[in-house]
Amino acid sequence: MMRLFIFLMATLVLNSCNTDKKTNKGVPERAELSQDSKIFLGNRLFSEKTCITCHAVTTKKIGPSVVDIMHVYKKNNADIIAFLNGKSKPIVDTTASQVAIMQANIDGFLKDITDEELDAIATYMLHVDELNK
Repeated sequence: MMRLFIFLMATLVLNSCNTDKKTNKGVPERAELSQDSKIFLGNRLFSEKTCITCHAVTTKKIGPSVVDIMHVYKKNNADIIAFLNGKSKPIVDTTASQVAIMQANIDGFLKDITDEELDAIATYMLHVDELNK
């Protein structure tokens, strides 16, 4: 009887330790964020990653406003995410001193940000621009 109990326990333990990554039992894949969720997340990240320190919504602070940035990006059919990822050069306020500040901030505050979070920031910025037309 004891051997049967030990055998059953060992079988149970071995089956529960299945590390096959293809079988993601019980954990559904997360759905894509809704537009409203992206805006909410983007707004939060814009503050948390300190973008708000230099960029106000409609007025110039240390850097250009969100509305001014998005106007230039739309006009030039440019990709703000590519810029934030470091895959394209700045096209707004391109003086050497401003570029140096932007690069330091991007390297410091956005280095560990995911593509989904960058997309949320861009979605928030586009939303702000649309609201302020």
